[in-house]
Amino acid sequence: MRFINRNSSRGRIYSTLFLIVIFFAACSNDEEKLELFSAEAFAYSINPGWELNATCRVKGFVQNESGEIYSVKLSYTVDLKTPEGKLLEGIGDGLIDEKSKEKFADLPIETQAELDSAYLPGKYKIIFNVTDDFSQKKISIEKEFELSE
Repeated sequence: MRFINRNSSRGRIYSTLFLIVIFFAACSNDEEKLELFSAEAFAYSINPGWELNATCRVKGFVQNESGEIYSVKLSYTVDLKTPEGKLLEGIGDGLIDEKSKEKFADLPIETQAELDSAYLPGKYKIIFNVTDDFSQKKISIEKEFELSE
């Protein structure tokens, strides 16, 4: 008569499954999702026209590590949508090319533009378009603001 210890077989199966799950979890390299957040925009009246100030924050970008230095490279453009729906492209642009001994959590993106008296009072939208130059991922965020006398 042959006796099979079922508990021992189950224990080995569970142990093996556990090790497989741990292996895949350790090997997976979950990329953070590129994200823009905390967009703000406001305009001050200056004669004649307005001064527009806008900012947002970005996270989830690729950080290249060389030695003990992390580097980030993000390019951005800023567009403006008028109350009539007309899109004015490229009212601002820039490049964030930063290096640090510590990983970056997030970074600010800021722009400033003077709007002349041809810009009539009303509700406008500012649009930040950001490209992570290392991953080539792109993302945009809009924020509404008002020009008023």
